[in-house]
Amino acid sequence: MRPSKRLASKSPPFINIASTSESDEKRLEAMVSRALKSEMDELASRMENSFKKMFLAEFRSIKDEMREVKDSMNFMNEKFEEVLIQQAKTRKELLDLQNENDCLKSTVKELSTRLNTLEQGARSNNVEIQCVPEKKNENLLATVLQIGTAIDCNITSENVLHCTRVAKLNTKNPRPRSIVVQFNNIKTRDRFMAAAITFNKHKKVEDKLNSTHIGFAGVKTPIFITDHLSPSNRALHAAARAAAKEKGYKHVWVRGGRIFMRKQDDSDFILIRNMDYLNNIK
Repeated sequence: MRPSKRLASKSPPFINIASTSESDEKRLEAMVSRALKSEMDELASRMENSFKKMFLAEFRSIKDEMREVKDSMNFMNEKFEEVLIQQAKTRKELLDLQNENDCLKSTVKELSTRLNTLEQGARSNNVEIQCVPEKKNENLLATVLQIGTAIDCNITSENVLHCTRVAKLNTKNPRPRSIVVQFNNIKTRDRFMAAAITFNKHKKVEDKLNSTHIGFAGVKTPIFITDHLSPSNRALHAAARAAAKEKGYKHVWVRGGRIFMRKQDDSDFILIRNMDYLNNIK
């Protein structure tokens, strides 16, 4: 007879269930339960160790990433603080520059006004005669004396220090170049201006001072005698005439180098000191 198979080591003993009693069944159940529990505990332990390793590895990776994020945030925060400091500094510098610019603008405006006053004062003995026809080899002094005779203002060559034609700002303008006359004193200059105003007063347009009064034949060309304005006042006068046409002002005139406007014959006059005054009129 072949002997029965040898039982495996650590295996529960073979039990013939058919021949077991009730108490044996309970012992068997207990043994199976302990064996299952042992296997389950071992499996749970292995799974726990495995999860711990996985968790620790993942946690370490997340921790490293969080550290990098934190370092990046700290770096960005430092840079942001630097930007804020630089922005505050730049803002202060900008405000300082704006204040300095305002001061410079005010200074330039004041200096421009003073320069214009000086330039206009240097022209206090001058008049500007406009639209006198030009001709070759003309004698401007003789022309000025002829105009004085025409307007009944007795002047001589001793009263005239200098006279010349001035260049035109717009070379395409067909009008003749103006004549600037410098008298020997402001009294003679004012007398010449007053005589021209008196001559033109109450006359028809075609009979006012023109080229025929000083010996030019042909078509009558009106002649205008005005103050000799500084470049700034000349530009202001041109702007005033344009504004008068646009805003319905009837009169624009110059007296003593200053520019005036009047809306109607019975309206109060307005002294135009600069472009700001002109822009604010209604």
